[in-house]
Amino acid sequence: MSKIALIVASEKMDKLFPAVTLATTAAISGWDAEMFFTFWGLLALKKGYEPSGVSFDYKAYEGKLTDALANGSIPDWKTVLEQGRATGRIRIYACSTTLGMFGLKQEDLDSFVDGIAGAATFLSKAKDANVSLFIS
Repeated sequence: MSKIALIVASEKMDKLFPAVTLATTAAISGWDAEMFFTFWGLLALKKGYEPSGVSFDYKAYEGKLTDALANGSIPDWKTVLEQGRATGRIRIYACSTTLGMFGLKQEDLDSFVDGIAGAATFLSKAKDANVSLFIS
């Protein structure tokens, strides 16, 4: 069985889209996907979170992405993630250290979060991944 492990360290749209697209594509293709949201990426897991734009390097393209989302030519990142989650092959973990740093608790996170994990726990889940990516 194939597996992808993704570490998501940014809450920006231009980082969330690739992460959830890769995880969802992997899941639809029969792979397992382990996603670990840490540092600023953890903010995307908060209930009611709305993406705060794109990374500085890509500000010139932010309008194109915003327009594509507004006119429905691309779905929002949570819709893509829901499609992947429907396969039962994507697991989402919030970094325990980052939760503490932000003063958050599990009840502050969206219901699609599978659990809280530290780095060592996530590494044990990711150690047999065929593909491992750090998205920041």
